[in-house]
Amino acid sequence: MRQLSLFEGRTLPAEPLGGAAGLAPGGGARAGQLDLFAQRTLQLSLAAQAVAAGELGEARRMLAALHPADADVRRQSERVAALEQGLVQASGSVAPAAALLGIARSLDPASGPFAALHRVLLRRVAEALRGAEGDDGRLDGQPPGYYWLAAGDAAEAHASLAAAAQARRSARTLFLLADAATALGEPAARRLYLEALLCDPFDAALASARDEAVRGLPDVARYELEIDEEPAAWSAPVGIVMGVLPSPAGIALDEVGSGEAVAPGGAVVAQPRSAVQDEALSRARRFVAALATASSREARRSGEAVIEARRAMKQLAPALFAAYMARGGATLQGG
Repeated sequence: MRQLSLFEGRTLPAEPLGGAAGLAPGGGARAGQLDLFAQRTLQLSLAAQAVAAGELGEARRMLAALHPADADVRRQSERVAALEQGLVQASGSVAPAAALLGIARSLDPASGPFAALHRVLLRRVAEALRGAEGDDGRLDGQPPGYYWLAAGDAAEAHASLAAAAQARRSARTLFLLADAATALGEPAARRLYLEALLCDPFDAALASARDEAVRGLPDVARYELEIDEEPAAWSAPVGIVMGVLPSPAGIALDEVGSGEAVAPGGAVVAQPRSAVQDEALSRARRFVAALATASSREARRSGEAVIEARRAMKQLAPALFAAYMARGGATLQGG
């Protein structure tokens, strides 16, 4: 059972509660008692606000000023003090980002001041990780930008992930950069998703992509186009044909990055794929290359190149080629 907190639902009132002394007390309560209740409520609201801002020392002092015999207040004061001590120890540890992440994960991220503190700590995790390893560093397989994004700071996440992509355009970084761009409403987001899917559609980040249409592409491949063998591998060409993703024009398919995994010790290594996955992804990339050729202005001027490209597409994925032709078989989105 989740323990209820004195801070449950606490927010700082819009007006000082001291004015409550002028209200007519009800139920036999005396004006002095109402004053004490109003002061306690205000103090708890201020303490909750301090917790939400990550100012735990201030929150602890505010709680200590309340009646020491109040068991609920004492319990919350002890919790805040323990968190404060934990944060001091985390900051001085050899791996502060990991220690801070452990504390953040111990908090309920659903609602209330401790949820706000959870976001504050995720920002500190991102800052500590970037300070130690740069924007392309990794903690639990995620770069600093992931933690900024989880904290709700899409702009800071985008800046960090863009810098990480300059260092290494891995699928994980590209998926997260696309998520940040989606959160900011940037039109370039789907092109980033396209590049990530061409890089490694098997990356776990696809399952939590913020763009629902992109997230659902493996299902479209499997259930609408009946691609049963590794449908995720076909997410990029399916997305292009179905109008979800833009034209691949300008993306050098022979230069796209790879998936990644994090080895013990934090080193980023290539994500291993099965032979079947590799073959499916190779075919999907060749389909995209042929699709780009068939839709290019240069090929359409000669006609022969279009025929060759379409023949290759039909051999690689007959059902997807049929969907392409049914949609006009001409200029792609953004092409």
